[in-house]
Amino acid sequence: MTKHDTWVTLKPSNPFEPILDLFPDGMIPMRDPFPLERVTTADSEQVVLWIVDLERLKSSQATAISQLIASTCNTNSLEVAQEAMSKGGFAMKHEWVDFMWCGSEGFQRQKELADFFETVPQPPSARAYREFYNSQHKRWIEGNEQPPPINSIEDVDPRFRTPEVERALKMRKIETALGQGNYSVFDVLSGQAMIDVLNQIDPENEYSLVGYDDEFDDEEIYE
Repeated sequence: MTKHDTWVTLKPSNPFEPILDLFPDGMIPMRDPFPLERVTTADSEQVVLWIVDLERLKSSQATAISQLIASTCNTNSLEVAQEAMSKGGFAMKHEWVDFMWCGSEGFQRQKELADFFETVPQPPSARAYREFYNSQHKRWIEGNEQPPPINSIEDVDPRFRTPEVERALKMRKIETALGQGNYSVFDVLSGQAMIDVLNQIDPENEYSLVGYDDEFDDEEIYE
């Protein structure tokens, strides 16, 4: 099975706040390849829910979510956990989600979904949806489909290229280069590590540290 890579962060004052410290950077794994689920309530209202990926949760995280939902809904945490296991994850309201993050697999699946909507007759039939879903499940969950790598904005489908995506990709390159550079604490604090990384990922420009004395003279300081 491919290593899934869809994560979300939540808006302030969400019900998960008491347990967010269990999730690094507040990022919660979502079910792949389809993180959203449309359900009908007892009042016949259709709502969109995100499904937290049970398989990527640590036992402490799963237990905390079960207890939190049980406390909110006045039910038993064991019943909550059993229902989550039957559905493949815990349900989360759409309005709580602030931002979604995904990697190479997520971008590839979004491309395939966009291609699906652009190529099948509109509106898609139930059979077309079912065939698409079965194909996704077989390739991305049962199989070991590998997405093409994404190293720069040029590797992203033009339909999904945004300034936010480009900034995120650049930041990932910076973080990767910093992690592989074996820099000392002094290198990081002095800015030398960042200068080295910028010169590495942006060779068309030259970056260097500027000392205080190089930037200002005495007249400028005391004016």
